[in-house]
Amino acid sequence: MSTDSAGWHVDRATLDGYATATLDMAQAASVEAHLLRCATCRDSIAEGAAPSLAPRLDQVWAGIVDRVDAPRLSVVERLLRLLGVPAAEARIVAATSSLRLPWLGATAAALAFAVVAARADANGMLFFLSLAPITPVLSVAVAFGARTDPTYEIGLAAPYSAFRVLLLRAAAVIVSTSVLALAAGSLTPSRGLSVAVWLLPALGLTLLTLALSGWFDSVTSAAVVAAGWLVVVVTTVEGDRLTALGPIGQLCFLVLALGSAAVLVRRRDRLGRI
Repeated sequence: MSTDSAGWHVDRATLDGYATATLDMAQAASVEAHLLRCATCRDSIAEGAAPSLAPRLDQVWAGIVDRVDAPRLSVVERLLRLLGVPAAEARIVAATSSLRLPWLGATAAALAFAVVAARADANGMLFFLSLAPITPVLSVAVAFGARTDPTYEIGLAAPYSAFRVLLLRAAAVIVSTSVLALAAGSLTPSRGLSVAVWLLPALGLTLLTLALSGWFDSVTSAAVVAAGWLVVVVTTVEGDRLTALGPIGQLCFLVLALGSAAVLVRRRDRLGRI
């Protein structure tokens, strides 16, 4: 070290050792602490040690860029990558609001409440069967739309059509919510067909929601579909049975699913403009 009227300064040999990373940890820490408060030494190391510092600075900057450009992957994104989904598409799907823990937790809590009702009362199964088909509908409502998706504009700017983004997210949401509902259904007192009898209605109602998104925003579409389903439930209850989920009802929902899919494809250019 050297001193002058302004105080002490780091000598050139020590500065060069710091710049080339040849000092031990204690010396390097001492020099670094001094450089934070001494402009003279900072100027000195900048003038005399810049060439030797350049490789270290480049290495540090490269690490920063890699960290910024490759942030930590979410659980959903890692799972999608493991399943073979391309990185860009996995990133788009992982940004879906209804695939995040708060929404999935709320969905699981609602289904758990329905299971408790089904186990507590014979008519409780009706509540579960009424809720399960619209669970994917409500999740799809927040998967893609200006009112519910915080990454909506980013999704529109991505090199994918709005139709493809919607389908990617809807597929992921349908699978995740259906798995939760199936798991919940397996805990209800009834077994066999009643556990999965709601799957085709759920598919039909979800595709109808997507089809209506060509005219209305996703939230409005989901609200209309959910309200319509509740009307169907109320008008088709017979004792402890829901006749809307019988053979004729299943056929109707199959037709609804196919028709909605056709409308969705035909109106795909309207998606993202609502």
